[in-house]
Amino acid sequence: MIIVRSPLRITFGGGSSDLLSFANEYGGFCVSAAINKYVYVIVNRLFHEEVLLKYSELEKVRNISDIKHPTIREALKLLNFKTPQVEITTFSDIPTVGSGMGGSGAFSVALLRALYSHRNISKTSEEIAELACDININKLGYAQGKQDEYISALGGIMGLSFEANTGKVYHHPLAISFNTLTELKENLMLFYTGISHSTNDILKSQSEKVVSNDSDIISNLHEAKAIGYCSAKALENGDLTEFSILLNEQWENKRKRNGGEPEFIEKIYYGSFRHGVLGMKLVGSGKGGFFLAYAEDKNRVRKYMSENGLQELKFNFDYAGVKQIN
Repeated sequence: MIIVRSPLRITFGGGSSDLLSFANEYGGFCVSAAINKYVYVIVNRLFHEEVLLKYSELEKVRNISDIKHPTIREALKLLNFKTPQVEITTFSDIPTVGSGMGGSGAFSVALLRALYSHRNISKTSEEIAELACDININKLGYAQGKQDEYISALGGIMGLSFEANTGKVYHHPLAISFNTLTELKENLMLFYTGISHSTNDILKSQSEKVVSNDSDIISNLHEAKAIGYCSAKALENGDLTEFSILLNEQWENKRKRNGGEPEFIEKIYYGSFRHGVLGMKLVGSGKGGFFLAYAEDKNRVRKYMSENGLQELKFNFDYAGVKQIN
């Protein structure tokens, strides 16, 4: 039995500049952090020829082509399971659909790591990330970038650069001092809005606008990329006041890109500054999911969020990336 976990992520700056239609033309950059909330995949060998899948649904099939789950189907095709005798079970620490924390990318990474381990084939974290991107982008046609797969595979707090024309991804851990990292962790909070969203629908619309040379969306994504560089600089300089300001700039940048956010989310955001929040944004593509808030008076913020029905998700950073744990 193979058990693998891969971390979810939060983006500190530059989110959406990795969108493939934009990054391939102009290049992208983001600061992404893996957190200790995980997607798990268990792979076990069966005694008979069958594929048994246990996720939110139960599937039993004899042929890979009959699998309904698109990511699992393409992953098994990739590894050329001609006579599959495999059971695959997946679950996560939090519901990942519409969370904005890279659940689909994390699942793809965990699945591939588990399947390659099951076949006794060694792959680097970068290779796993790129194979996961190939499935999601090229095989399944999802509108996305490469941030989620890479940060889940690598772990840590990374600067991720997406090279124009080549599609190559370069990564480096940010040089954040211990004191800054401690203060950052102490003052960051995640709150679930209670609203899920379709990331692919949002990003598909944005990608189509980029392809059609919409100047507004292209300018907006250039701005997002610039914020990513500024966020990296603020963290490495230990300037968390500037970092919190940049969270607010990201909110406005994303809000403009999305043509506004749901009324309830806007109410919570703009009201939060009267209750101790210094900087806040939505994690992911917007329209729902989680708020990432930076505040020094955390109890005051928690009281405000609780009174408005938002639950806190406590977290830490993950530095291991995708990992076999059995």
